[in-house]
Amino acid sequence: MLEKLQLWTRANPLMTLALAAVSGILATEMGWLPAHAGWFLLATTALLSAALITGRAWLLIPAAALVFAYVHSVRTDETFRHPLRLALQQQEKPLPATIRGSLLPEFDNTADERTHALCTTQQIDIPTAGLVIEQTATLLVRLPKGVRFPGAGVFELHGSIYLPRTASNPGTFDAQEYSLRMGRVARFDIDHMQRLSGSGEAWWCAFLERAELCRQWISRQLNQDLEEDPQTVAVLRAMALGVSAEADDKIEDAFRNSGTLHVFAVSGLHVGLLGVIVLMMLRQTGTPRSLSLWIVIFIVFAYAFVTGWRPSAARAAFMVAIYLSATLIDRESSLQNSLGAAALLLLATDSNQLFMPGFQLSFGVLWFSTLGSAPLLKKLLPFTRLDPFLPPQLASWSQRASSKCRLWLATTLSVSFAAWIGSLPFILGHFQSITPVAVIANCVLVPLSSLCLGTTCLSLCASALHLTGVQIIFNNVSWALAKAMIASAMWFASLPGANFHFQPRASLTPAPAVWHVLELPYGGASNHLRIGKKHWLFDTGGEADFRRVLRPYLHSNGVNSVTGVFLSHNDADHIGATAQVLTTFDTPLLFCSTQEPGLHDSSRSTVRLLLDQPHPPSLRKLHVDERVTLSDAREFKIEARVLYPTQQMQNGRADDRAMVLMVQLGPWRVLWLSDTGWHAEKALCSSSEDLHCDVLIRSQHEVDLSTSAEFLLRTRPQIILCGSDARAVETALPISFIQRAKELHIPLVDTWSTGSIDLQFHHDELRIVTNRSNQHWVLKPR
Repeated sequence: MLEKLQLWTRANPLMTLALAAVSGILATEMGWLPAHAGWFLLATTALLSAALITGRAWLLIPAAALVFAYVHSVRTDETFRHPLRLALQQQEKPLPATIRGSLLPEFDNTADERTHALCTTQQIDIPTAGLVIEQTATLLVRLPKGVRFPGAGVFELHGSIYLPRTASNPGTFDAQEYSLRMGRVARFDIDHMQRLSGSGEAWWCAFLERAELCRQWISRQLNQDLEEDPQTVAVLRAMALGVSAEADDKIEDAFRNSGTLHVFAVSGLHVGLLGVIVLMMLRQTGTPRSLSLWIVIFIVFAYAFVTGWRPSAARAAFMVAIYLSATLIDRESSLQNSLGAAALLLLATDSNQLFMPGFQLSFGVLWFSTLGSAPLLKKLLPFTRLDPFLPPQLASWSQRASSKCRLWLATTLSVSFAAWIGSLPFILGHFQSITPVAVIANCVLVPLSSLCLGTTCLSLCASALHLTGVQIIFNNVSWALAKAMIASAMWFASLPGANFHFQPRASLTPAPAVWHVLELPYGGASNHLRIGKKHWLFDTGGEADFRRVLRPYLHSNGVNSVTGVFLSHNDADHIGATAQVLTTFDTPLLFCSTQEPGLHDSSRSTVRLLLDQPHPPSLRKLHVDERVTLSDAREFKIEARVLYPTQQMQNGRADDRAMVLMVQLGPWRVLWLSDTGWHAEKALCSSSEDLHCDVLIRSQHEVDLSTSAEFLLRTRPQIILCGSDARAVETALPISFIQRAKELHIPLVDTWSTGSIDLQFHHDELRIVTNRSNQHWVLKPR
């Protein structure tokens, strides 16, 4: 075994050094090495000197690890340990600031309609914090509404500076960490700006603007004669340019659930295919091989820049260039060494790339495909050959064609399976997802995407030559291929067992029940209750929250189906995602109060839309005192009982008729209030119900001041959990309520400040943990 490893390292020295670089970066990230420049320099010099004097090449491996450990330490100082970030971490709100620095355009306006730019700072002045920071930092800035990028130059910017919010819910996108990994220390919203000089990065700025103009031209050409089908055109644009924001969510989900999302957006696959297509076209023209390779390298880099220099495209461009460079200098190309060289080059320029899922998938999949596809193909080769007793000269054309088709299928299957195995640990680790259907789906989707990209290239060539008729023909062929890709992705994604989500840690939790209060923006709310292998939702959040929060959270917890959903009231911020939950999680049962929908509710409200469907879902309306058994386990019975609204409650405002549930979980009582306000509290306090609870979960009423002192005295909670959003007055926690809870010595936990809240119910204790602030409480039964 050791001998084989030594042979492999001699045959693949660059890949060996790349693995050493990865180990050095990880050691720095984990804090295993001292972050001191002198120590790195001394140790690296000693190792390199020893390697040079003794001729022991293996000493280069620890030397490479130390070099990249130092590189990552410097990169961390520029981002995670930057003084600006450390200062802003102590602030809860954006701070007014004045910045002097240069601007570069950032052509990604998917988040909002304001123009974005990147600012390389020279000085940052934050008067309220008493800070003047002259250390260079890169900020993502938003220009005032309606203001376009003013061009290159040095500017004085006035506005507000802040950090992106960290992930508040498990499994969701962490905007702050992503921003730091991309080298952006903070964000800055510009109120007004003043040009100080016309200098700055003028050449680079002009280059980026030219690339954007080229991208817009390609986008227009792809739309030629296809204006009546914008969704299919959006798929073509996503494939060719990486503009996936225009594509329909259902189409994107189909590619994701079939394990073929890499063909839907610009990736290394497209850059590699483009290189192959260009090389084949140049061969047909009789172009010399060396010149053809230089043209291919130029085109793949140009394509990477035109598509926005996305990390996936940049990685693939470097890989292609390094792989072809061996041929240019009359050396045998080695895919593993080419991968190693590309990894070393990319990590040397930005060591944070190592922690991006795209980087891990690109290199991991390609490396494992290189190692694993050949042995798999060797096993399949006997099934591809002609009859051994039949001389090849006597084989008919159909027999030879059948043999070639079987060989193509065996090659495709072996590469697809090896790539799937290579991607499995990364997909499972980052997305808790397994897509077995991807092995077969890629055998269909990758060839289709190759043909589609080829016809797209021919269409653009025809457009450049002003051959409009030819361009329209190729555009329609691309349209047909894109339609076939969409249909194939949807069919593969719909197959039983095509994809599922798995989270081993969720099944290891010893608690009989786990309740999770999610943090949602702008007054939305959703709670998840796991009881063994069953999952219940209390509200779903808004429609936009489903893709951003609820679905990633449920998938990260290995949830593939939901048993039932309680709908508190007909409010889009609370139940707007019900339709998506029904289609994604195996049509769960729905429960609402007898007062839904309200007499004056809009025909476009969520409950009315559900009931007006040709085949409406099963919706059970619950009256007061009705019970729903969630678990009938003898040792830990769980049921929900309706306390409100009564039949007499007829109110036009949805918040005033929000359903109130008392959920009994073994010895524990949870009072779920949703958006109830003054009317509901008065009705409950005047009733003879036993309202005492251990946990009170509430959201914010639209206009009423809720959770009065009288109500708190009746409920006597041990802890109060609140969903709020401090960015708006109507969704922020009232100061009077905070003061009342403090006077009654009741802990008040707010998701806006702490992130989502996890409650683990045991027989003898209740453990409460917050996701972002990592606070802990342990309650005992009363």
